[in-house]
Amino acid sequence: MPSSIEISDLTKRYGQFVSLDNVSLSVSAGEFLTLLGPSGSGKTTLLMSIAGFTRPDAGSIRIDNKEIVALPPHKRNIGMVFQNYALFPHMTVAENVGYPLKLRGVGKAERDQRITAALAAVQMDRFASRNVAQLSGGQRQRVAVARAIVFEPNIILMDEPLSALDKKLREEMQVELKHLQVRLGRTVVYVTHDQKEALTMSDRIAVMRAGKIEQIATPKDIYEAPASKFVADFIGDSDFVPASVVLSTGDHALARNFLQAKLGSLRDPIFVLRPEKIEIDTGADVSHGALRLSGTVQEVLYQGNALVAYIALESGQVIRLQRGTRTSIMESFPQAGSPVRILVHEKDICIVEQEELAR
Repeated sequence: MPSSIEISDLTKRYGQFVSLDNVSLSVSAGEFLTLLGPSGSGKTTLLMSIAGFTRPDAGSIRIDNKEIVALPPHKRNIGMVFQNYALFPHMTVAENVGYPLKLRGVGKAERDQRITAALAAVQMDRFASRNVAQLSGGQRQRVAVARAIVFEPNIILMDEPLSALDKKLREEMQVELKHLQVRLGRTVVYVTHDQKEALTMSDRIAVMRAGKIEQIATPKDIYEAPASKFVADFIGDSDFVPASVVLSTGDHALARNFLQAKLGSLRDPIFVLRPEKIEIDTGADVSHGALRLSGTVQEVLYQGNALVAYIALESGQVIRLQRGTRTSIMESFPQAGSPVRILVHEKDICIVEQEELAR
């Protein structure tokens, strides 16, 4: 059965560097939660604290309401998939998968049965006798997952397990891992710095920054309603237009109403504009719930699956407009040097606090 995880006020320092800064987090039983953030944000430290390989300086980690912060890793009933897979090159696939069972004193007959079941779950049962050194990257990744699930843990932790794979295989494995998690019904905590990977696989995403959780929400809510400029910048493509620019060059009434009704308490508000949500104003849309801005197309880039126009607003601020490359779109797409008026519907507008972006 899957287990729940409750983390309270977790802190970890390495000298003067604070890796975890009073972090609290709840993971529901059977949930796929991704810890997402740049290098140094604390996501791997948090994962290793749950696994038991890192001892926090303060705080609590509870699994199914049982405190486990002082328990050694092998007593936590947690499966772990490492970034480098950590497979034994001198062993066969079956021997690698069965190693956790051997450590736990499981008899050979039961061990063989569990190895077969675990390999079948990741579609690697026909490779049981093959040496690990003979496997491809994707096959090794599957073996590492089989080893993590063979002793039927309630929780599976994964530390960037797809980072070594090429783009096509990585995207295929994202879907496979999510389907496997659903079939097994286990709780998964997954670490990545890849935003698309997090959006594809997760039930919820915890975006981390400087040892803290900046926002935790569903992939849709993280993308559509980022809680800060950092989250909006880290998840997807965004352009940021200060409210002062919008008020001076755009639809004054909408901008003022939006600011006052939704986020009027912000000291220095800034509009978040997603390139794929910006539309060309043809005059056909008479909606009063749209923000309109004028500018000049500086450059148009063809990116295979998308056209991207860089538009300089009257203020000098540059934003992007992105569209697919269907023939009808390409024929009507604005060209470099042409004036253009763009609109963004109110439902697609997000406003956050201006801040210094962490780089």
